[in-house]
Amino acid sequence: MRAMPSAGSSRVFDVDDVVSALERVISEHTRTVRIRGEVVNLRSGRDGRVHWFRLEDPREGHDARLDCMAFATDVADGCVLADGRVVEAVARPEFSRRDGRLQIRLHRIQPAGEGELIAMLDERRRRLAAEGLFDPSRKQALPFVPRGVGLVTAAGGAARADVLRRIDARFPLPVVVVHAAMQGPACAREVVAALAALDSDPRVDVILIARGGGSLQDLLPFSDEAMVRAIGAVGTPVVTGIGHEPDVTLACLAADARAATPTAAVDLLVPDRALLREDLGAAARRLSAGARRSVAASARHLGMIASRPGLARPHEAVVRGRREALAVAARRLGPAARAVVAHRARDLVVVGARPDRAARGAVSSADGRLAVFGARLAAGDPTRPLGAGFALVRDSAGRAVVTAAAAAAAGRVTLEFGDGLVGARVEEDAGG
Repeated sequence: MRAMPSAGSSRVFDVDDVVSALERVISEHTRTVRIRGEVVNLRSGRDGRVHWFRLEDPREGHDARLDCMAFATDVADGCVLADGRVVEAVARPEFSRRDGRLQIRLHRIQPAGEGELIAMLDERRRRLAAEGLFDPSRKQALPFVPRGVGLVTAAGGAARADVLRRIDARFPLPVVVVHAAMQGPACAREVVAALAALDSDPRVDVILIARGGGSLQDLLPFSDEAMVRAIGAVGTPVVTGIGHEPDVTLACLAADARAATPTAAVDLLVPDRALLREDLGAAARRLSAGARRSVAASARHLGMIASRPGLARPHEAVVRGRREALAVAARRLGPAARAVVAHRARDLVVVGARPDRAARGAVSSADGRLAVFGARLAAGDPTRPLGAGFALVRDSAGRAVVTAAAAAAAGRVTLEFGDGLVGARVEEDAGG
């Protein structure tokens, strides 16, 4: 190989000379290596014999990529190249004469070891779980009958048709569909954007992310950290129906509810209209039967109460009650009266048994007091002086007249003597 001239050399090389020199350098000083990366921007020739794409580092935080090409015969049986798929291959740098650029030629392309992918996802799962993104306490309850469902799915995927058909069969509701890639490098970005759009839509009460089944690599975007965080951040409940029964992505763990398939997810979102009708009918029948039983039981109780004698002939019950009360009182009165009489008899016996001297002394003392009181009454008797010749003068109203002027004013008076009454007229003495 000839040495390349310096920048100041006057010699001019043809493009073919430079390309040939680059080809020789790359072929002589590079060797094949085995690399692993995620397929991005896959393009194929018209006949499908040649593929062009980029390989990117699938690990979080690594921004590195290589332009690659491969022939269809370089792809191992059972391996399908697709955006988002992580592959392993034997790589050798080549300089393309036609494109004038360095690219990596891949041989023996096959799916990357699932063990390494699983280990990577497990490490991410543990890290996000430590932040609490999968805690049951963060999960929101699903509405019983949502006003509208937001659907995130691929535009032409079978999952879209399955979900819409299932909703229409169970409980027809408005569905707001936002299309997004369901695999490949654009998947996580477009799903995050769709979640934001549906979360701000007032018609949507719950969001469903639906995708059919696929390999571990096909579902790898649904374990993307940005998507997981977006699901945990939206205020609208999120349900995932991704893949088939064994497929559990990190997005499924972050969602408020998950189902094994898209159609099974619909069963979580909306009730079955026919079953609701049956349940309502059964509830109405139970309510009616219960009401009839309650009315019948109340009627029996009222009948038993009405058949009692006191309510059948109330006046007889009142009279009988009063008679019974009087009979009880009479029975109680006899012994009580006898007890009172016996008590008084005992008191009389005690009084009679006192010494006669005390009785005689009491009588004598009483006689003396009576004599004193009698003398006092006789001395104060206003009629006593009438027996000695005095008279009591009264006016026509019966009031005592005690002065001559009062007698003259009265005119006629009554004189009361010891043996009777005499009327008199008062005349004034002319001699003054």
